[in-house]
Amino acid sequence: MKKYFITIILILIPLCLCAEKASFINLNISFYEKKIYYLNQNDILIKISIINNTTEAYRFKMATNRFFNIDFEVKSLSNQILDHSEKFIIERKSNQQVFFRELRLESEEDFGFIIKLSDFVNIDKPGVFSVRCLFYSELLRDTESIPIMSNTLTLHIRPPVIGEKMHEKIDVETGIALERELLPPDEVVKYMIQARQRSRWNKFFLYLDLESILLRNPIRAARYKKLSQEQRIEMMDDFKMELMQEKLEREILVIPQSFEILTTNYTPRNGTVKVLEKFDYRDYIEVKRYTYYLEKKNGYWLIIDYTLENVGTE
Repeated sequence: MKKYFITIILILIPLCLCAEKASFINLNISFYEKKIYYLNQNDILIKISIINNTTEAYRFKMATNRFFNIDFEVKSLSNQILDHSEKFIIERKSNQQVFFRELRLESEEDFGFIIKLSDFVNIDKPGVFSVRCLFYSELLRDTESIPIMSNTLTLHIRPPVIGEKMHEKIDVETGIALERELLPPDEVVKYMIQARQRSRWNKFFLYLDLESILLRNPIRAARYKKLSQEQRIEMMDDFKMELMQEKLEREILVIPQSFEILTTNYTPRNGTVKVLEKFDYRDYIEVKRYTYYLEKKNGYWLIIDYTLENVGTE
C-alpha cells in the first residue's frame, strides 16, 4: 500500500509541475485599433500575445492555418454563446493536412499576431459582448485538447450604418464609398486641408484620429477616461458634431486661402508635417505655421495632434 501511494505521488509531481508552468504562460488579447464598431463592419481586429512568464523556455506549435490554434468564446449579456462563422466551421471540418512550425519563447519573451474576429465568430446582432480567446499550443485535433485561456474584452457593437451615417461614407463628387488609401504623411495632411477647403466633412475626418484629437484637452480627457465604452462612443459622436458646428478645435477648422507643405519627417511609426497656411481676412492675410503629428495605425497614417504658431501678416 505504501509503495502504491509513493508511485501515485511520483506520477502526480510532474503533472503538477507542468500545470504550474502552463499557468505562467499568459495569453493576452486587445483591440488592435480603438474605434467605433458597427454591425455591418468586418474589421474587428484582435491582437493576440503569447507571453512566457516562466524561467524556462516554452515550446509550442503554430499552425499556418490559425483555425487549428485559435478559437473564440463570445457571449452576449444574456450569457448566450455566439455561433462560429461559416468560414471557421468549413476550415476546421475539412479534411486537410495541418502545416505548422515549432516556436520557442525564452523567459519573458512574447509572440504576437493579429486576426479578424469575424473569421471565427458570427456576430449578427448589435449589443454588448464579452470576448475571450482560447489558444491550443499543441493544435486542436480533438475535443480533449486543453486550451490556454485569455483575458476578457468587452465589445460594443452598434446598429448598422444606415441613412445619414451611410451618406457620410459616400464621396458626393464621385458617388463612390470613401476608403482610406496608403498615403504618405504629407499627402494625408494635404488631403485633410483640401477637404476642409471644399467643406467636405466626410473627407476631412477620413484621416483624422478623432479620439486622439478629443484627448488633446485635459478636461475632456479626464471625463472620457471615466466613462464606459458605450458612453465613450456617445461622447465621440457629440465631439464630431461639435467639430462640424465649429464649436471646438477651431484652429484646425479655419479654412486657409492657400497652404504650402514645408517639411515632412517620419519614422516607420510616427511622423510630423510642417505646413505654412495663409488666411484671408479681407484687410490682411494672416500667416500661421502648423505642425501636424501623425501615427501609423493599421497600416494607415492618421493625424493625432497639431500645434500652430503665428508667423505674421501680409
